[in-house]
Amino acid sequence: MPQKRISPILRSCFESLEHGLFHFLRSPTSTDMKFAILHVDQAIELILKEKVRDLGKSVYKNPKETISIWGAYDVLAENKIKIPEKSDLELLHEERNSIQHKSANPDPNDAAFYIEKAVFFLNRFAKDELGVELKDYISSSHLENFFTKK
Repeated sequence: MPQKRISPILRSCFESLEHGLFHFLRSPTSTDMKFAILHVDQAIELILKEKVRDLGKSVYKNPKETISIWGAYDVLAENKIKIPEKSDLELLHEERNSIQHKSANPDPNDAAFYIEKAVFFLNRFAKDELGVELKDYISSSHLENFFTKK
C-alpha cells in the first residue's frame, strides 16, 4: 500500500523514531541508550505537535520558537484529546532532560521501559489521532522487536 502523504513534522517524527530505535536495538551501551532516549522523546514531541497542527492550532509561541512538549499537552487537553500514556511519557521526557542537561547515563533496563512505552504510544496515537500506521513508515525490522506477528 502506498504511503499517505504526511507533513514535514510527522515525517521528522518518524525519522527521529527510526534513528532512536536504531540506537536502542544496536547495543546496550550508555551512548546508544542516550541517543535512543533523546530521539524517541523528540519523536513524541513532534507527533504531539503534529496533532496540534492537525487541529488547526499554531505550534508557534512566537515567530522563532515553537511550543514545548508541555504546551502541546495543554493544547491537546483543551481540545479533549486524551493521552492515557502521559504519565509514562513524562518519565521518558524527564530522563531525556537528565541526559541533555545533567549528563546522565541511562540504565539499559530503564531505557527499555521508556522505549517500549513510547513505541506503543506512538503506534496508537499515529493510528487513532492521525490516521496513519507506524508500520508504513518505520522499518519492520525495528518494529518486530515490539510487536509480535500474529
